[in-house]
Amino acid sequence: MLLMICSPRMILEVRHLRMIEAIANEGGVSRAARRLHLTQPAISHALRDLEKKLGVRLFRRESRRMIPTPEGVRVLRSAGLVLDELQRTERDLSEHKAGRLGVLRLSTHCYTCYHWLPRVLKSFQRDFPGVEVQIIPEATRRPIEALLADELDVAIVSTLPEEENVEVESLFADQMVAVVDPSHPLSGRRFLVAEDFADEHLVIHSDPDTAVVFRELLGPAGVNPRRVSALQMTEAVVETVKAGLGISVLATWVAQPELAAGTLRSVPLTENGLHRTWYAAMQRGRSTAPHLVGLVYLLKCCGFPR
Repeated sequence: MLLMICSPRMILEVRHLRMIEAIANEGGVSRAARRLHLTQPAISHALRDLEKKLGVRLFRRESRRMIPTPEGVRVLRSAGLVLDELQRTERDLSEHKAGRLGVLRLSTHCYTCYHWLPRVLKSFQRDFPGVEVQIIPEATRRPIEALLADELDVAIVSTLPEEENVEVESLFADQMVAVVDPSHPLSGRRFLVAEDFADEHLVIHSDPDTAVVFRELLGPAGVNPRRVSALQMTEAVVETVKAGLGISVLATWVAQPELAAGTLRSVPLTENGLHRTWYAAMQRGRSTAPHLVGLVYLLKCCGFPR
């Protein structure tokens, strides 16, 4: 047997609460009508109809002024609470639609990005103080997968995704260079080619499957280094190279402190250099949200690591 439960129809509606509040605040029907952009007969009729349905008087007239009765005061108290809450709800929804409230979940496919990302997020929080930014580091190794699983709102990647449900915005480009100990035989070369890595111990901070040096240089040439070590911590990669235990391929901005100090040397890759482009990836159809537009703008104009 199907049991149907129907709640009783409410007599008081939002329009009634607005009317009662207006009459009480203005002290009369005529002024309340002007405030609500209605006619006086319409307000008078609505008040009489409501009082009839409730079975109580809500106002009495004193010295040409409408004064709430005890029953009217009770309704007026509820009207204040309900209308205030509705106003807050509408404001919150408007703020959320405008991208000023909510949560923005963000990750990158490279741990080194977390060195410069906070600088961008500081500016973002100034423009969108109502948006809570959550960095999801566990999605670093699978940002597009996490994006499509709705675990992220933005993924910062350096490889163009092939998935149809993902759209990207180009952000900036950086240069990848070989980084070696100053005493290394390759340190004096004008540039390196894929074959120069064949006898080397290559130390990288990502898997070979996703490393740009394999994707853009070694893979197409069919070259495999003598040994490959993947260390997730960039600092560990730098220290390993400084100790003369291998060479690495890093963005120039990552190694800049060591290059400036002379503890490491950089060598360009190929005669034309090896550059990569960074992208902001989002689910298709969501990139027009104001807070996402604002984040992409900041990444473009001040995201490039320095």
